[in-house]
Amino acid sequence: MENWSFFYGLDYACLEVADTGCGIAAGDIEKVFEPFFSKKFVGRGLGLPVVLGIVKAHQGAITVESKPGRGSVFRVFLPLTTEAILQKPIQTPQGQRAAGVGTVLVVDDEPALRKAVGFALKKSGFTVLVAADGVEAVEIFGQHREEISCVMCDLTMPRMNGWQTLAALRKLAPDIPVILSSGYSESQAMEGDHAERPQAFLSKPYEFKTLVETIVRIMRNPKTSS
Repeated sequence: MENWSFFYGLDYACLEVADTGCGIAAGDIEKVFEPFFSKKFVGRGLGLPVVLGIVKAHQGAITVESKPGRGSVFRVFLPLTTEAILQKPIQTPQGQRAAGVGTVLVVDDEPALRKAVGFALKKSGFTVLVAADGVEAVEIFGQHREEISCVMCDLTMPRMNGWQTLAALRKLAPDIPVILSSGYSESQAMEGDHAERPQAFLSKPYEFKTLVETIVRIMRNPKTSS
């Protein structure tokens, strides 16, 4: 069970997230923000590093309190401002609605990322299907093969990784445009011999504008690849 509450100080706003789970061992607390560190199964370990990167980009900080068997408390501190914030409408790339309308299959084992990417793509005019891993992606693709125009796929996932998912999808549809994404750099992620190659690669964290522009580009010219 999670408890969400806000605290306001003189200079910072604090968002506190607490749980009553198994807690974190003292020796692991400093490691939880390292990319790909995880006590869970393979395919986890990028959520907290991405959050820390976003918080630091806004001149904020995160603290952690935890004891094994007694849960954990994460506090996110963000600086307050008196400046007026203007709400800007989401801008879509020129010509996107004419050339980029279609269905995108988003494949990622991180629920929050699936939700955020799906929301951004829907706002940009796309229809979105989501899958939690490669096995589910292949099943969904088989059911909606004629509808799906592009696949956005995470590289590191349980059961079936991004390369395996790419190969399985290409057996069903040899020409389907695919974007692979990872917390690794492109040079690291693209290492090795792979029979199938994606049309594009995006390193996490990426801007949604970049994602939309990449989808539009490869849908217009699906023969290009990384």
